[in-house]
Amino acid sequence: MIHVAFSVVSLLAQVTPAPSPSVTPLSSPSAAPITAPVSPAPSPSPSALPSPAASLTLSPPQVNLHPSQSQIISVANAAGPIAVTASAPLVSTTVDQAARTVTVAASTQTGSTVLTISSASGSARVPVRVALDAATVPPSIDLRVSGDQIDAPWLLTQIQNAVRAAVAAQPGAGPLQLGEIAPPTPFNTGAVASVTVPVRVAGGAQYFDVNGTTSINLQNLAVQAFAPPVLFYDDDPEKLVANGVLFRNEVTPAAAARLYYYHQNTLAPRQLAVVLRASSPARVQLIDASAGPNPDVMTVGHNVSRDFLVRKPRNQGVVVDLAAGAPYVAEQFSMNPVDGAAGSIGIQVLSGGPVQIATMALASTDAAQLNAYFDQPRLPGDGHARTGVFNLTGYGGEVLAYTAGGPDAVTQYGASSPPPAQPGSGHDYGDYGVIRTITFDLANSSPQPATVYLYERPMGGSVRSSFLVDGTLVQLGCARVPQRYQIGTPFSLPPGSNSRLVVQTMTDGGSSYPLEVGITSSPPLPQTPPITAPDGCFPKPAPTP
Repeated sequence: MIHVAFSVVSLLAQVTPAPSPSVTPLSSPSAAPITAPVSPAPSPSPSALPSPAASLTLSPPQVNLHPSQSQIISVANAAGPIAVTASAPLVSTTVDQAARTVTVAASTQTGSTVLTISSASGSARVPVRVALDAATVPPSIDLRVSGDQIDAPWLLTQIQNAVRAAVAAQPGAGPLQLGEIAPPTPFNTGAVASVTVPVRVAGGAQYFDVNGTTSINLQNLAVQAFAPPVLFYDDDPEKLVANGVLFRNEVTPAAAARLYYYHQNTLAPRQLAVVLRASSPARVQLIDASAGPNPDVMTVGHNVSRDFLVRKPRNQGVVVDLAAGAPYVAEQFSMNPVDGAAGSIGIQVLSGGPVQIATMALASTDAAQLNAYFDQPRLPGDGHARTGVFNLTGYGGEVLAYTAGGPDAVTQYGASSPPPAQPGSGHDYGDYGVIRTITFDLANSSPQPATVYLYERPMGGSVRSSFLVDGTLVQLGCARVPQRYQIGTPFSLPPGSNSRLVVQTMTDGGSSYPLEVGITSSPPLPQTPPITAPDGCFPKPAPTP
């Protein structure tokens, strides 16, 4: 402004004086022109024009902190001293006037506040939130498995279980959500792989959202298959009315074991857990087929037998390292009233040990409560004595001969109990947890081919069944009436032939026994009836006329 005025005066001094024009601000759109006969003055450079004051800007514009964490806010375009005020005393602030920064330090409390940062050039507001993350996601998780023919759906489930066990979510945080997972296939013995798993836990108003990934370090270990000499049977008390220890025993490196458990909840909701604990570091292999919770106990029992029949011959399981004294939850079910849960778990101690295994009913499965309950006395039984340790060595196998044209080859199972292996054991009527192996030696001495059928016949009431027929899984629907129902497809015996058919099966929890199984030349019914049919498991009553 001063530069322009002096330029005009200098030019006017060289010509005939004229009345001085009134001076009008440059910003006025109605400024009067200068009428003196002078050469046009050069336009002032843009740098000579005044700039409007820039507004105060902050980086970052908002601050999220964990308790006791701090962050620096850079302040741009501040004129003069910087001042800070807070809407709530949740954080402390320190101003570095020379560096033009504000350091925000969170207290140990969580919550929200707003900082107002001001100077002579203006002010700006910064929202500040102090909270915990909704969950802690480890950068990597080790998962060791075993098995000769691992199927991808099972491996996917193990990966999901490993992530759920490793991610520690805050109370009240949103549910753990896993993104798409691509398990390696095939994944044979000795293979290693790394799988990335996207993880999300919503924090809501209380926590910060967590969106991250974890890497699953997979390894398929070469582990010797095992045939457990003992069965741990846990079905007493069958109905859960209180929290406490339901069953507890010990597995040593010298003797593997199989646990079969079956329980139905009553009254209040509770947790049912299968827990391992070792006094010194140990490594164990678990072949686990557990199912539930579900009020349909027949489906629960059927799923257990079906899955164990498939997994046990493949040696398909997980290998777990136990820290000394730290409980490891192998299975856990959130049980509502009338829910049922069951499982068949093979346990082999590979190193260290011995290892204790217990089934427990609890309010929660935090480590403190697990340890507090683990050594308590067992809950009182229900009087049925369906509990104990039983001898599996040499039990559950038989060989039957069948000759084409001769009588049927027939057996029954599910009405006996394996012999006790420890004092104080009750009984296992129904052979629950026992793999029954029936070997049929088939002969056809005639010059003509013969067609034979494998069948089952219910003898004790409603039953569902799973069979491995020469290694192929065959499932039958629910049957109740004592009629013969075909298992799988017919078999053709060539003339003058001898062959062997191996059938493996397990009794289903929730089903009724005994069950007859045999080979016949007479065609049985091709399939079980619909569940609501007159001869089905749960027929509908006839309508009233």
